[in-house]
Amino acid sequence: MRVMRPSARALFAVLLTLALPAASHAAFEDAGFGPRDVAMGGAFCAVTDDPGVLAYNPASLGQTTAVEATASYLRQFHIPSGESDRDSTRAAVLLPMRQEAVNGAFGFDARYDRRKGVGGDRAIGVMYGTRSLFEKEGGGVDFGGGFKLLSAEFDAGGKAGPRLALDLGALYRFADRYALGASVLNFGSPKFAGDRAPLAFKLGAAEQVRGVIFAADLTKREPSQGLAGRHTMSIGFERWWATARSGQFALRSGMSLGDKSRAWSWGLGWRAQGARLDYAMTVPMTGTARLGHGLSLSIRFGRADPEAEYEKLLSQELRYRRQLAAALEAGAAKQRNLSAELERMRAEIAALRGEVENKRASEEEAKRRLKELEARQRRAQEDFERVKAERENSARLTRISLFQGDWRSYQKAKLDGAADSILIEQVGRILREYRDAGVDLSEASQELRRLQRSK
Repeated sequence: MRVMRPSARALFAVLLTLALPAASHAAFEDAGFGPRDVAMGGAFCAVTDDPGVLAYNPASLGQTTAVEATASYLRQFHIPSGESDRDSTRAAVLLPMRQEAVNGAFGFDARYDRRKGVGGDRAIGVMYGTRSLFEKEGGGVDFGGGFKLLSAEFDAGGKAGPRLALDLGALYRFADRYALGASVLNFGSPKFAGDRAPLAFKLGAAEQVRGVIFAADLTKREPSQGLAGRHTMSIGFERWWATARSGQFALRSGMSLGDKSRAWSWGLGWRAQGARLDYAMTVPMTGTARLGHGLSLSIRFGRADPEAEYEKLLSQELRYRRQLAAALEAGAAKQRNLSAELERMRAEIAALRGEVENKRASEEEAKRRLKELEARQRRAQEDFERVKAERENSARLTRISLFQGDWRSYQKAKLDGAADSILIEQVGRILREYRDAGVDLSEASQELRRLQRSK
């Protein structure tokens, strides 16, 4: 048997190193969950109520409002840790639990990554996040965690696993719209035939108001696959628009700025009746100019999306308000015409009185005409007062009708299970808008106090 010389072995090692692609091939990198978080640049550590939180922060699971299932596919060439030619397929189910002993949500996740020229990675995860574990004015603190069973197989032959890794996270919500998140992913850093699942630390912040999200994340990854540790900053944006008949549409954009890879991403979303479809594209700013794509389908079971239904109710209320405004404007125009007629009559009466005083008309004729005009004036004054009272009553009834419509919309959103922060926002808006409208707001005030106490 021929033995390779040391110099030949060294040359062979160098050639093998040069032949390997320069992309990051580390197993179980935090490469994103689906199109929504990828389109937002991976800034998802403090975002809530989405299956994608399984890949970023298990503490965000507790804010889940309904049973939800999702399936996603990503074709990626640039992930936050570097270039990586991979196909990612993922499926997850979120199960909220609203019981005294268990108040939070479970998440079940199955993932398969195919790394071209390297092998395939499989992961099965079970996560849990609390809901309102520690409550305070305008927010609270929640924790989450879970385990993942990781296994890998290699194109060169051989398998490794399963190995156990843990994900841990915390979420702090404050001022009803802001959140801070922190998480540790792949705790334990299990090894796979010389490779390892890199430990990652994430810190994120997000502002979430109705239909709009701004988010930013910082990530630190430990060395793996012969690569040095990497840092990434991600920023993301999402905006939803509601329509009366065609559901809701979303536009997303984000950037991932790392010391090994930089990319800009954008995406679109559509949801209606509990179903949501998302698409994302990743455009590299460094390295190989290859576009990444992603597509996912999510379904919420048991009810339609309460926010979408609420938006539809609001659009119907706006149309009703426009009709009422038109009727009020017509009444105001009629009142203005009657007022002008009264002024003309007053001027004519004054002129006749002057004629009487100056004896430019006979006393009998002047008295007759004066009497007729005074009778006409009384009738016009009565008509004026009647129209004025009708308009004031119409305006009062309009305010009551608007309040009743807004209160019905709020009750609909509440029955559909809208989040407490959304309900508090709507009750507050109702109290501010109808404070001086002569409407009984006692029920709304009691509702606001109840919501604040239950937070």
